Amino acid sequence: MPANTTMLHIRIDEEVKTRAAAALEGVGLTLSDAVRILLTRVAKEGGLPPGLTVTEETHDQWFRRKVQEALDDPGPLMSHEDAMREMRALIDAKRKARLDG
Repeated sequence: MPANTTMLHIRIDEEVKTRAAAALEGVGLTLSDAVRILLTRVAKEGGLPPGLTVTEETHDQWFRRKVQEALDDPGPLMSHEDAMREMRALIDAKRKARLDG
């Protein structure tokens, strides 16, 4: 976690919280992880991620732009298998830390 963090308190319906926590647990995430992911994307993308509030046409334009950016990126390539292996390792480490902690 970054050294300069702040606390965020939110109010949400208890049933929504319980159901969301159970769904996220199934993929190795906590509610805090999910909120952190959402807010990071909002900060990075300058608004809510596509699919949450935009039309299909707007999402299509955004997606095409992101694909073109990826194709134009001169950075090092990573295979799908390597990306999945890296993500699986991160998820497994999260689960292990939760069980050990």
